[in-house]
Amino acid sequence: MTLKEIAKKLNLSIATVSKALNGSTDISEPTRKLVCDYAESVGYRSRKSMAWNGRVALLWAKEEQRDKYSAPSLVAASFLSMAQKERYVVVEDVLEKLLEEDEKFSLNEYLAHHHFCGAFLVGLNFFNPVYAQLKKTKYPLVLLDNYMLDNDLVSGVGCDNILSTEKAVDYLVSLGHKQIAFLGGERQSLVGAERLAGYILGLSKNGIEYRYDLTYFGDYTRQAGIDAADYFQSKDFTAIVCASDMMAMGLIDRLRYWGKKVPDDVSVIGFDDLEFLRYTNYDLTTMRQDFALIGEKAFRILESMIKGLPAQRANVGCTLIPRGSTIPLKQT
Repeated sequence: MTLKEIAKKLNLSIATVSKALNGSTDISEPTRKLVCDYAESVGYRSRKSMAWNGRVALLWAKEEQRDKYSAPSLVAASFLSMAQKERYVVVEDVLEKLLEEDEKFSLNEYLAHHHFCGAFLVGLNFFNPVYAQLKKTKYPLVLLDNYMLDNDLVSGVGCDNILSTEKAVDYLVSLGHKQIAFLGGERQSLVGAERLAGYILGLSKNGIEYRYDLTYFGDYTRQAGIDAADYFQSKDFTAIVCASDMMAMGLIDRLRYWGKKVPDDVSVIGFDDLEFLRYTNYDLTTMRQDFALIGEKAFRILESMIKGLPAQRANVGCTLIPRGSTIPLKQT
């Protein structure tokens, strides 16, 4: 699209559009924002922006995943910082909103219309309608905590969920625990499936039989932890591995409500090591993810595919951070 076409579309003069795109101070802020937002939406690049390497999309599955305290948001922030540092324009959007606006939404058409050269998709699970479109993508894509094996244009990045959850189980076993419950994430997500697999493998290699009744699935929220505590109230266990810090927080609050002491009665391990929880009274033992490194890898992989290299899957290891929510099992 040309400068003239933008001016005609917005019913403005070419001079006004030019000034807005070049940061002139003699036009109003609303007009400048109107012009710049529209130019960005159609992929227009002014002479001033020609030094940029291209446009990439940062696409969220759902709006609520953009909470600044969430693990996906921390990864996305790192991705955004790296992309901007390497002179890429990053545009964020929400797939849930796009699907509501157009039931026939096409990811390929969306990326083509907005002149993107690739995209980073956050929070996409197997049941999302867009996931089925990935097999036919014409653009390089990187998925956070997901992957697709049979397409050289789709990469995946995330933490090593299986090994990390195994480590959490190993640690509890080293403290003498054998009745270990599991609070997992969404069963339709790769993260949920892998962390469940890690839990089961951790039990098996330590000679502990897996019990389905000691497993509960949530959605990584604090409320899911509260609901899980209600479910586990009648169960016999001494420790629990949670698939997220947020769920662990809700679980601990509800266990305390039921008169259970953490860690005296139940040892609790979370997953993520969200920074704001470090300054609370939860004193949560957890598996620390390196969000900055995951976001950086997501960008580097996307950039390499934009330059013609094939897809890959990168997993980043987690670190066990022992704190006060876990203690050795008291012998009776």
